[in-house]
Amino acid sequence: MLLAPVFDVFRKPRLDESITKVEWRTYYPYVKSFENNDVIDITVNQADSWLAMFEGIITIKGKLKVTGGGTGTLTHNAGAYLFDSCTYELCNEELDTVRYTGITSTMRGYLCYTPEDSRHLAIAGWNYPNAPILNTDVATWGKQSIRLVRARNDANSVKVVERANTALQGSPQTQSIAKITIESINLKVPHLTPNDDIKLQLLTRIKADEPMMIPFRRWELHELTALTQGSTIEIWSVKTCSALDNVTLFDNANIKSIRFVLNSDYYPQERMLLDFSRDQYADAHFNYTEFNKSYHNCQEKRSLVNFAEFKSRPMFVIDCSRRHLGMKSSTVDIKLDIEATTGFPPDTKAYCIIIHDQIMEHLPLSEIVRNIA
Repeated sequence: MLLAPVFDVFRKPRLDESITKVEWRTYYPYVKSFENNDVIDITVNQADSWLAMFEGIITIKGKLKVTGGGTGTLTHNAGAYLFDSCTYELCNEELDTVRYTGITSTMRGYLCYTPEDSRHLAIAGWNYPNAPILNTDVATWGKQSIRLVRARNDANSVKVVERANTALQGSPQTQSIAKITIESINLKVPHLTPNDDIKLQLLTRIKADEPMMIPFRRWELHELTALTQGSTIEIWSVKTCSALDNVTLFDNANIKSIRFVLNSDYYPQERMLLDFSRDQYADAHFNYTEFNKSYHNCQEKRSLVNFAEFKSRPMFVIDCSRRHLGMKSSTVDIKLDIEATTGFPPDTKAYCIIIHDQIMEHLPLSEIVRNIA
């Protein structure tokens, strides 16, 4: 097999000069209150600018205070757990809403990030498996807004460790309470300036009010109130965590097999024969490592959690992307079949994420946004 030369002097150089200038600008919310249950809106009202929102950065500045004799450290992805939901709007039309932002982004991180990605995102609260480091492809056009809903409490963002013998003799020991005070939140977004040729094409399309397609993948998280129902691409079973637990540690719940039933078709066809007590969960870990190939349509396996760590951070991935066309356009009946070797512990919750393609149509001149797929 002949390989392409590393240094090919006969190949025509490829120069990307479509973007002539990139400027980062900061936007702030209208309100200055970031207490629990507050609604925080950050609006980017730049109708004459092209924004790369997919590269936007939300910066949170705050303080952690633990009252009592214990000590507190932030969990991985702690910033996302500070909010119950996040909504993205374009021209006052909701494009996407993520509920349980902490759980959803944590699951996505374990599925999509590599060890290198995790280290690069250390300032964003990752750096897995080490403790997070703290500091003491489509541009869109039009009015955009990000709405954050502050969580009811900060229990999922902090892991509290009680100090031994902190109570006086003869008096009960009080539980330490952790509180995160947010001082400021801002959004940094790159503004793009295209070259003259692309700018002319864009202005021509805008004046003609031609639709612009906005493709992205939507992650929808659902909480299963009954463990025998639901639709899923990925599912985790998790325990309700207290302030003393690490919310990023999930429980395998002694699950023996998981199958997804879609219009009488089973995914996978054969039952999984899992036994976490004997470290027999190779099938579940293999499906987890295969997720990146299906999601990014590539041949690379990029897994953040290795086989040993998978036992305390299990992810049951079920790929239903390849099925006949008749099922894609018709109403489907779905069921999730879960088997376990023992009964589920009290206060056990199961979460599933559905990943599907989303295509929006945007008419910039009339500021109309429509969901077409």
